[in-house]
Amino acid sequence: MELDTHALAFLPLVLVASLATFLQPAAANDGTPRPGGGFSLRLVPYGGWNSTMHVDGGGFLHLNEQAATTALRPHVHGPRGLTYSVATTVGTGSGRRTYDLVLDTVSSLTWMQCMPIAHPFPQISPPFKPEISSSFRRVSHRSDLCHKPYRGTDCEFRVNRLNGAHASGVLGNETFAFANDGGAAAAAEVRGVVFGCAHTTTGFLSHGVLAGVLGLGKQTPSLIWTRLHQHGQDGRFSYCLFGPGRPDRQGFLRFGADVSATGHMKSTKILFMRFTTDPHFSGYFVSVLGVSVADKALVPPPGQRQMSVLLRRHRSHDGRWYGGCLINPGTSTTAITQPVYHVLEHAVVEHVTRLGLPLVKRDGYRLCFSGATQAALEYLPTVTLRFEEGAELVIRPQQLFVFVQHDICLTVVPSKDITIIGAMQQVDTRFVYDIAAGKIQFAPEKCSDDTRGHN
Repeated sequence: MELDTHALAFLPLVLVASLATFLQPAAANDGTPRPGGGFSLRLVPYGGWNSTMHVDGGGFLHLNEQAATTALRPHVHGPRGLTYSVATTVGTGSGRRTYDLVLDTVSSLTWMQCMPIAHPFPQISPPFKPEISSSFRRVSHRSDLCHKPYRGTDCEFRVNRLNGAHASGVLGNETFAFANDGGAAAAAEVRGVVFGCAHTTTGFLSHGVLAGVLGLGKQTPSLIWTRLHQHGQDGRFSYCLFGPGRPDRQGFLRFGADVSATGHMKSTKILFMRFTTDPHFSGYFVSVLGVSVADKALVPPPGQRQMSVLLRRHRSHDGRWYGGCLINPGTSTTAITQPVYHVLEHAVVEHVTRLGLPLVKRDGYRLCFSGATQAALEYLPTVTLRFEEGAELVIRPQQLFVFVQHDICLTVVPSKDITIIGAMQQVDTRFVYDIAAGKIQFAPEKCSDDTRGHN
C-alpha cells in the first residue's frame, strides 16, 4: 500500500508502546494485578521532547524551533516529539535484549531490526540476533502471512508505514518476556509470538531509541488481537493521550477488564472490509459523513462530490485504494484528503483573519497567522468530524494550532490518499476500541487524570 502522507513527520509525536507491562495485569492506579483479567500497558514519555517545546497555561503547544510540514519527505528541524517509551525483552539465553517499539494501530505485524541488516537505523540496544537465541524459530514459508510469491524456504514479509517507512525481512516465532512495572524481573513470558525480523528498512524515524513497530491492528498476527482471544478476553483496548506538558508522568494503554465504563461515550462503527492487498495492513477505518469548522458544515465547491463521498474509501480504475478515514495514535498529526483539506483551509483562513490575525508565511508550514493575542485565542475555531450513528469528534483549538515563536500555525496537513486522525488531535479524548462489537467509542476526558508519576 502506497500512501502519499510523508508530511506526517510534522511534530514527530511518536507514541511508543511499552511492552514492559504489556501482558502484565495492572490496576488503574497502583499497578497491582486485577482479578477481572484485564491488564494495562504503561506509556512513559521520553524525556528528550521538552528541549524544543513547552505548553502554556492555556494548553497551547509552543515550538522553539521550526519543523517542516509540507514537503513530501521533510527534514525535521526541531522537536523530537512526544514519545512514550517502555521495553520488552525478546529472545532467550545470550540472545535476550530489551527494545522500545512504536505503537501502530494500522499494522497487524510487530517487527524490529535483526542482524544482519543493511543500513541500520540507530537504536538503544544492538539489533536482535536470532541465531544466538535458542527460542527463535522461523515461520514456515507455507504460512498465509508470508509475502507472495514465495522465494526459497523463508517466510518473507514486507510492510509500508503510513509515513512512507518500509521494512522487509523474514517472519519468526520468538519468546517475549514482559517485566513487572518496567523493572528487570520478568512477570510473564509469552512464547511463539509472530514478529518480523527486518533485514532491510528505509525511512524509519527511530530518534536513536526505537527498534521497530508494535502492531495493534485488528487481525492476526497482531499481538493484542492474538493474546486477547487466546485468553478469552473481551477484545477491547483503550487509551487517553495526555499532552506534552508533563514529561514526568506516564499514561496507560488498557485492555479487557481494565477498560473503564463506556456508557457515556459516543460510538461509530469499525469498517471491517478489506481495503488493501497488504496482508499486514489492518487499520481501524471509520465512516466520516462531514466536517465542520467553527460549527459551520464544510460544503465542497460547485461541481465537486458531496463531502461524505470525498471522504469515503474507494477503489480507483488503476486498482489502488483511495480515501477513507483511519484513527491511528501512531501518526503524529491529522491528515485530511486534499479535496476536503482545501475547503477546510479556506474556512480556517476566513475565520481566523476575521479575528484580526493576518496570514504570514513560515518555512515548512502551510498555514500560519501572526499577532495572536490572548483575546483572539479564545475565538479560534474548532473542527468537528461527524461519523455514522450521530457521533461527533470535536477537536479543540489547542489540538489544531501550535505556536511557532509568535505566530500560530495549523497542525492539520493535506494527504493525497487518505484521512488519518492523528495523535495530536486525540489528546484529552479517551478512545475505546471494541473489536468484538465492531465499534470505536470516545468521549472528552482530562487525560492527565489517568496518569501517575514514574522514576
